[in-house]
Formats: sequence, C-alpha cells, structure tokens
Amino acid sequence: MIGSLRKHLGEGVGGLAVAGSEMRADDDAIAPYQLSHQVSHMIAVASDALGTLELILRDPTEGIRIPLFGVYPVARQALEAGAYGIWIVAPDNPTLRRTRALRTQVQESREETSLIAEFLKDRSADNKKLKKHKARERQKQGQSERRADKIAAVATAVGLPTAEVKKGVPSMRTLLDEVDAHRPAPIATTRAIWQYVSGLAHPSLLRAIQASDLDLSDTPDPQVQHARMTAKEDMVLLALDVALTLVGDLLDTAAVRANNPAVRWRRDDIGLPPGWRRR
Repeated sequence: MIGSLRKHLGEGVGGLAVAGSEMRADDDAIAPYQLSHQVSHMIAVASDALGTLELILRDPTEGIRIPLFGVYPVARQALEAGAYGIWIVAPDNPTLRRTRALRTQVQESREETSLIAEFLKDRSADNKKLKKHKARERQKQGQSERRADKIAAVATAVGLPTAEVKKGVPSMRTLLDEVDAHRPAPIATTRAIWQYVSGLAHPSLLRAIQASDLDLSDTPDPQVQHARMTAKEDMVLLALDVALTLVGDLLDTAAVRANNPAVRWRRDDIGLPPGWRRR
C-alpha cells in the first residue's frame, strides 16, 4: 500500500490550485499564505514518512522486518501530517478553511520565534564576546516586525476573525477530535490511536510492554523470570492503517477542493483489505 501511494504521488502532488477551484479561491484570498502550499507540504511530509517506513520494514532479502519500537515515531509523523492537512482542508465553509490555514501559519511563526530565543539564551559557558553578540541578536528580534502580525493583517483585510487566527493551532488532542468530526477513524478515535502511538514514540516502559509480545522463561531463581520482548504485528499494523487512512482521506478531500480528480489516490493497483472502502 505504501508503494502504491508513493507511485501515485511520484515527485509530489500537483494541480491543487486549479483555476476556478475552491482551493484556488482560498489561495487568492489569503495570499501570500496560500492554503495549497500547506496542504501539499503535509502530503509531502506524510509521503516521506511512509516511504521511510517502507525502507525500515522491507528486509534486504525481500522479507519483512519489524523493529521493536522504531516504527512508531515515523508512523506518528505520517499520522500528524495527514491530520493537519485534513484539519485545514476538510471544512466546507471557506472562511473556516482560510482561518485554519492562517492559524497554522501563526503557530509556526511563534514556534520559530521561540526556537530562536532558545538559541540566543545566555549560558554559563558563554564568554563576554558571545554574550554581547547574543544580546544584539535578541534586540534585533525584538525590534523586527513579527511575522504573526503580518498574518493577522491579511486576516483582517479579507474579513477573517483575527482573534481566532491569532490563537494559533489548538492542542494536537483538540485538533484530532476536530479531524474525527470530518473523517472518523474506523477503529477508534484518531486521538486515542495518536496517544497510543505517542507513548511508543517516547520511552514509555508500560506502553512498550503493552505493544509487545512477551516470551517468558524461568531462571534458576524461582522469584525471577526472563522476559524477551518482540514486536506485536497487530500494533504495527494499527499505526500503519490509521496513517494510511488519514493520508488517503487527505488526498480524497484535496482532490475535491482542487477540482482535480487526479489528486485522489484510487488504489487501483492493490487489493483492498477489509475495512477499506472507495469513496
């Protein structure tokens, strides 16, 4: 399935801003912060993450290998990219789509500012020259016009709710709940699966035990057992299934907004597993 998706996308998805389409109207309304650029980036991130998973899972002997934990951070990246894209592009109301696109831009701007500030913090090992340099750079940052203000100005100019735009993106939990309102996951809530995968992306001992098969063996000490952990295929497939479902739904929805059926991943070259359906 990953191979089919990568083949479909090729060098990247094109034709999102077709003249006369909803997405082109969105782009024109909030330029230079085009919605189509964000959606195509989310698709690219998800595709690259899934392609990385294919490299991880495909053994050089053409078999399959399943790492114990390494799959989950990459699957989470694909899941989040697909969810972000759906969150932006799924609403039928163009005002909501454009507001969400600008909220994403504001969020990224704030995170970039925070990152720069972190790099410019004084550290105990800094010499006097370096501290002066950092102070000058901090001053420049404070005096420069913030990108978030420019984004808010675009919102005001086209009649979007500026206060909403300035909020940035909600928490991932809230965002995933809103994604489920458009594209409910077939197995559990998208948020529940994201939380499960997140616990495996971090070094959680409890989650690792839950997501693994345990082979217990006795030792000479009756109070001690050895436990060998191996990957549980069901959990890996769960992460892959939800990531692929979200990316497929994102492409389907983007095809509608772009008025370009070629964007849709039709999956004609694969046998559809149970639970999948064509739209």
